[in-house]
Amino acid sequence: MQRQVMIVVPVYNDWPSYTKLVEALDAVAGELPDWRIDLLAVDDGSSDDFRKSALAGTKPAHLASSRVVELVCNLGHQRAIAVGMVTALERFEQDALIVMDADGEEDPAYVKEMLAAHVDDPERVITAERGQRSEGLVFRSFYQIYKGLFRALTGQSISFGNFGLLPRTQAKRLIHRPETWSNLAASIIRSRVPTKSVWTKRAVRYQGQSKMNFMSLILHGLGAMSVYSDVLFVRLLLSSVGLALLALCGIIAVVGIRIGTELAIPGWASTMVAALAIMLVQSIAVSFGGIFIVLQSRSTPSIIPSAVAPQYLATVHELHRR
Repeated sequence: MQRQVMIVVPVYNDWPSYTKLVEALDAVAGELPDWRIDLLAVDDGSSDDFRKSALAGTKPAHLASSRVVELVCNLGHQRAIAVGMVTALERFEQDALIVMDADGEEDPAYVKEMLAAHVDDPERVITAERGQRSEGLVFRSFYQIYKGLFRALTGQSISFGNFGLLPRTQAKRLIHRPETWSNLAASIIRSRVPTKSVWTKRAVRYQGQSKMNFMSLILHGLGAMSVYSDVLFVRLLLSSVGLALLALCGIIAVVGIRIGTELAIPGWASTMVAALAIMLVQSIAVSFGGIFIVLQSRSTPSIIPSAVAPQYLATVHELHRR
């Protein structure tokens, strides 16, 4: 009996690249007779009509089917993935989902390794950890800074992106977690689902330049950190309380030096007390602000992908079925 996997690919104005991805995945499917492989592209509000691209005329020989989910508007990469996952899980049958990009940088050849790892351990999420990046030095440097900040602010390490395999049971859990609406990789870490890594290398883009620039990296990093917003605010709260206590101790020390010793320089004590008092008041204000933000986030309804995804779904186009 064939196992079934559906590959979810978000696409925004990159249909020529997706067409080449379909060809590459069709070749991979020809090497995996034990698997039924379906494709589900998520049209993230593209201004380029996929029906006018070469994709509309492709007839893969080995892929079981290919479909395009058309969204009503542009949601962004992560939310397009979330809608695609919900659509795949609620409308079609499969044993697992694979999420990957259309640009070719995520080599379709690694799909075979992911499926083999899934067969060995069917309940684990298979993540693609990039052992070697080929971007420029500046980008790699800031990427390392992002990973360091993520670990420092959240207490967790993040070493993989969207490319990965999700067993159906784990994918069902993830589409009911609000964090998946912001960042899939961070949601996997936050949900504590069991994972297993496959080491990959970045492949060459099918065409054009990478859309992940410095600004995109900042937005991506903020999206990942937003998954831990409550943790960040609690850490901010504790830091503010610590700073307030430090300022209070400083004020006491300055007053003690001024009153009990002859070491104080004229005017020094009042200046230091004023500066420390400002620090104390600001720390207290930040602490109370952090408390209110945490309490408000706890009482505000979360966005659950499985609940909101249908609102953004325009239609599903079936391009071919074998």
